[in-house]
Amino acid sequence: MISLGTRAAPAASPFTPEQQKRFDDGFEKAVAKYPSERRRAALLPVLHLAQDELGWLPDTAMAYVGHRLDVPPVRVREVVTFYTMYHLRPVGRHHIGICNSISCWAMGAEKILDGCAQKLGIRPGQTTSDGHFSLEEVTCLASCGTAPVVMVDDALHEKVDPARALELAVKIKAEAAQRTPPRA
Repeated sequence: MISLGTRAAPAASPFTPEQQKRFDDGFEKAVAKYPSERRRAALLPVLHLAQDELGWLPDTAMAYVGHRLDVPPVRVREVVTFYTMYHLRPVGRHHIGICNSISCWAMGAEKILDGCAQKLGIRPGQTTSDGHFSLEEVTCLASCGTAPVVMVDDALHEKVDPARALELAVKIKAEAAQRTPPRA
């Protein structure tokens, strides 16, 4: 478990040398967008960099990001647990998030979730055995006017009905079958 200390402390890198290079390059670009006295403001984009490299944010990655930005570990964890875009456990290569806010629920999100779960053979919160897909209910995707919405990886799909959700799942599953294996 990540230290809940109120001071940033040295932390080991969770990255392979290749990942470290990509992370460092992105880190410098992200931090450069902010005044030096406000480098902590780069926390969200730097967390994205770490998650892009690892597929999720283990405690070691959160501690390392906090160390690099001089942000206390407890603050990093608060941010990661607040936003649904960050993953605290490994997820599939393709992550499907179905909004369950009141607007999406009223417009049929439950049917979309059930259809995707059936097509993928998993329940919300699970990952397929091949590691290609994970399915999750998310609290809000901030698109109530175009409900129901589904987030597939980083792409938001609006006004999705159960048939379209199944088409998305089938399309992604077919594309995944032709690509590289899941992250290690």
